[in-house]
Formats: sequence, C-alpha cells, structure tokens
Amino acid sequence: MKLPLRWKGYGVLLLLLLGPCGVGKAQPGQPATTEINAVPDSLLRLALTNSLPDTAKVNRLNAAAFALRINRSLLTRRLAKQAFNLAQTLGYQVGMINANLNLGYYYRGCNKYDSALYYTHAAMRTAKQLHRQYDLTRGLYNIARVYSEQGNYSKALAYNMDGLALARAIHNPKAELFQLIELGLIGCALGEYSTASKQFEQAMLLAQRLKDYVGMGHAYSGLGDLNRQQGRWSLAGYYYTEAAASYRHVFNDTGLLSIELSVNDMVGRQGNHAAARRAAQHLMRQARAASLPGMVARAQLLIARACLAVGQPDSARYYAVQSLATVQHSGVKSDARDAALILAQATSQLGQWQAAYRYQVLAGAYADSLTGQATRRRVAGLQEAVARSRQQARLRLLGQQERLRAQQQELRNLRRHQQLLVATALAALALALAAWSLWYYRRRENQRLLALRTRIAADLHDEVGSVLTQISMQSTLLREGNYTPTQQQIYLDQMVDASRLAARQLSDAVWSIDARYDSAASLLDRLRDHAYEVLTPAGLEILFAADPVLADTTIPLPVRQALYYIYKEALHNVVKHAQAQQIRVRLRLLGPLLELEVCDDGRGIAAVPRVGGQGLRNMRMRAAAVGGSVSVVTAADVVMPGVQLTARLPLSKRAA
Repeated sequence: MKLPLRWKGYGVLLLLLLGPCGVGKAQPGQPATTEINAVPDSLLRLALTNSLPDTAKVNRLNAAAFALRINRSLLTRRLAKQAFNLAQTLGYQVGMINANLNLGYYYRGCNKYDSALYYTHAAMRTAKQLHRQYDLTRGLYNIARVYSEQGNYSKALAYNMDGLALARAIHNPKAELFQLIELGLIGCALGEYSTASKQFEQAMLLAQRLKDYVGMGHAYSGLGDLNRQQGRWSLAGYYYTEAAASYRHVFNDTGLLSIELSVNDMVGRQGNHAAARRAAQHLMRQARAASLPGMVARAQLLIARACLAVGQPDSARYYAVQSLATVQHSGVKSDARDAALILAQATSQLGQWQAAYRYQVLAGAYADSLTGQATRRRVAGLQEAVARSRQQARLRLLGQQERLRAQQQELRNLRRHQQLLVATALAALALALAAWSLWYYRRRENQRLLALRTRIAADLHDEVGSVLTQISMQSTLLREGNYTPTQQQIYLDQMVDASRLAARQLSDAVWSIDARYDSAASLLDRLRDHAYEVLTPAGLEILFAADPVLADTTIPLPVRQALYYIYKEALHNVVKHAQAQQIRVRLRLLGPLLELEVCDDGRGIAAVPRVGGQGLRNMRMRAAAVGGSVSVVTAADVVMPGVQLTARLPLSKRAA
C-alpha cells in the first residue's frame, strides 16, 4: 500500500516514510531519520537559502526533497534535481546517491517505474563503489517495492531478501523493519498468509521497540490487507484503524487519505452503508483538493458501492462511471473490475440490460486478466522463494564449514602466540587508558570553553542585540529624510539613549566574564553602581547591606554572572511593576550558599500580575543552571511589605 506522508508537529528531524531511512549508525550525508517533529516549510526555506554551494546545502536540499516528496511531489523532484546537479558540480558522491534515491522514491510514487528503477540503480552503483551498505539497503527496498507494485513477485522477493540480509548484517534495525514489512506484503500477495502474519508481527515488535510510528502503521496496514484478502472485514477494519492511529503522529490529512479509505471500505463491507457513504464523500473532497485522482477514484468506488447497497442505482452508476474512467487510465485493474461490476448491477436495476451486459463482460475480462496474472506471478514468486531457500541453505552449510576451519586455525595460532598476545594486550590497554585520559581531559576543557562561548554569545545577544537593532532601525529612518527637524531630534535623542544603554549593557557583559572581577568586593561595587544607575532616576531610595565576611570571598564566574543578571532583572521588575518608594538589597553567606535578597515596599504579589512572567522564569533558569534557586514571596517585613525575592546560589566548585 502506498501512503502519502508528511511531517507533523512543527518542531526538528527527518524520517524515512516509505522506505527504511536509517537509524543507529547513520552514515554521513544521508537524510536524518529521527521521528518527524519538524516544520517542512522551515526546512524548505533553509534548503533554498542562497548560501554558498557546499555539501551542507546539498544535504539540506536532499533532506527537504525526501521529507516533501509525497505531499508536494513536483517540488520534491525539483529539489532532488537541484541537489544532484550541485553535488555533481562539487564532486560530492554521497549527495548524488541521496538525490538519486529521492528521485527513485518520487518516480515510484508516481507509478513511473522505469524512471524509478533507473535512478535507484544509479544510486546503488555509486553506493557500492563507496561501500555505503546502508544506502544499498535503501535502494534494494525501493526496487523491491517497484517490482511488488508491478506484480513481479519473483524479482521483488529476490531484492527484498537481499535487502533484509544486508540490513541484518550491518545491524540496522530500522532498515530491517521495513524490509520485514515488504516481505510480509509479498507473502500476502502470494497467499502465504501464515508466514506473512508472522513477518508483520515480528515487524510490529521491532517498530514498537524503536517507537517508529510509520513502521507500526505499515505493519498494522499489512495485517489489515492480509485479513481483507481473506474476507475478515471486522478484523481488517480494526487493523486499518490502528494503522491510522499510528500514522496520525506523522501524516497530515492528505497522507491519511489512503488508510482512511481502507477503514471506510471495511465500514461499508460490514453493512454500515450510510456512514461509509458520508465518510467517502468527505474523503473524495479532500482527494480532489489535493489533486490525487487515484484517491478520488477509490472514494467514488466506495460511494457507488454504498449507493447500490441502499437502493440508489442512479447515484451508484454516476460515481462508478467516474471511477472507472480514472482507473482505466491509470491501469489499476482490480479497481476497474470492481467499478465494472457495480455498473453492471446498477444498470441492471435500472432496466438497461444492454449496458448491464456490456459492463458484466468488461468485469469478466478484468477478472480473467487478474486471475491469470496473479497465478503466474504467484508461481514465479513461490519458485523464487524455493530457489532462494535452497541457495541460502547451501550458503549456510558452506559458511559453517568455513567458520569451522577458521576456528581451528585460530586455535592453533592462539596456542603459539599466547604470551605475545598477553603482552600486546597489556600494552594496548595502557595506551588506550592514556589516550582515553587525554581525550577525556580535552573533551572536558572543550565543553567548558564551549559553554563559556555560548554564555557570552547569549548575553551579548540578549543584552546588546536588541538595542543595536533599535539604533539601526532608527538610523535607517533618519537617513530616508522624511521627518521634520523636531522629529529628527527626537529620534537622535532616542538613539543617544539607546547607545548609552548598549554601552552599559556591553560593559556589564564584559565585566561578568572577566576573571579579574571574581572577588566579592568587585561584585558588591558593581551591584551598588547598577542600583544607583537604575533606582535613583526612578526616585527610589535604596538600602544596601552586605555580609562583612564576603570581602575575602572568591565567587566563581558562572555564579557571579547568574547573580548579577538575577539582580538586574529584580531591580527592573521593582521599577516597572512594584510602585515602590524604597528598596532593600542584602547579600550574605549562608554556609556554602551565597544569598541575594531584594525587598521593596510596593504593592506586593497579589497586586502585581506579571510577577510570574518571563522575567521570573529567566531568573529561575539562570539560578538552576548553577545549581541554585530563586523564590518570590510577599515580604513579612513591616517596613518592606511588598515583594521579597531571594536567590541562593552555591559557591562550590561544582557550580563553576
């Protein structure tokens, strides 16, 4: 069953939807394959950005093409061709592999099987040269799907078995998952229902372990097909419903059309024709809006069957004629047979005997063709399965014999070189320990450096970036010369104030990362200076108190940064929201903790609706980042009855 797919969730990563796009040890340059919680439009904008033509852009183009190939197939084809041309220009063979695979998936989805085989084989040839085994499993899977959809089950089985063996050899569980599902679908088509059921159940367990919703949906859908072919409508409907529930995690409404049609078909098969008709009409409108004629034809067929069952032959004939015209053009003989049968019955009930006879003959012709083709394909497929089984048995026997000889030779070598191997192992262990120690030390230092750089970048962005952006926008407006001298003066004054603010914030950021200011005395001076800069213009009186023992205390840089920014945010909240007249700041040591207390005589928490807003969340996040905490309560002090903010940060080395 071919199902349209899309990404859903509007957040990061790519997923192989109709094929086994890797998990585990993904190879460089292949599409990402985590669960789909990313925004396709964002990925598309990133892929089409006019950046330098490098391998990263090729990878983005391939990722976008892979993610969008179902819901926006024409765009997928264009993206894949762009990726291929750019990769060819750069000599980036991995990008060419993925672009050809994307084109192979696209043409298979369009039922253009010759083109699908051409591009997939091209990708596999390059993958073999580069020894990219995982990409080979992707190609083998797509070719197996092509032959299976064409009804050439012998070739489909051959490629599928090769892909399954390779997936297991490289220990890639997701590749194995989709190969197992395809193997089950081939077995179902060949009438091997018991074997197919076991393969679907095995695939289901693997998909659940991997938490792969697409894999679970494919396995449920396969079980639905299996029971549908055996006339078990209720059980088939159950499995189709479970498949739809799994697909909803990753598919959009268009991607769910096929499985919803299968669910609705089972509803009608069980006698609920009115509900089946209503649902099919809704799905038909969706399919038309998405320009999916094949889905429209399936929906029309379901509506025609429901109309015929409730005694509306005119409506049944109307929808069946439209469905037959579409499926005859696309070559789907099974749907054409069903449409012709409905037309034969509808025209018979309307008394149009000549038309009924013509449609009955047409239905018989389709049935004979399907029966003959199915028989030949099943025989060829079963013959291929038997030949493959015998070949595998011979290979297993030869492999066992070879392994036995190798084990005997290895045992002899081990006896001769035991002492040398022990000495070599000890030396290797010592070197490994030394290398690991060096690696761990460098990794820890790199992590510290990266964390510091990230903090610096975040602080500069948060503190200075917005102000500089404001100055840039105002200067642009002034340069256009559309304002009076008075308005220009206002903008210039605003730019002067913003420049001073940016300079002060930049000074704060530099001070907060300068190791020369790790002393508590430097911190106290900075806190006092900032308080008078902020509170005095606002008309607030400040009472500042510090524990004397702080004078000789060294404060780690992360703690100093966190405390200073918490302090700035607290003063900002008081000035903006508290309507206070007086504020008290106290800094003291409480054992291993440094405590900052900010109290005001303002309105208190109940009267300040924004006290739990973004500012408080930021303060708590900064405190938590160094192992501390922030609490905000209504002050119990009679003199300072407003809000009391208390921040406690550890001075231990772990905070650094």
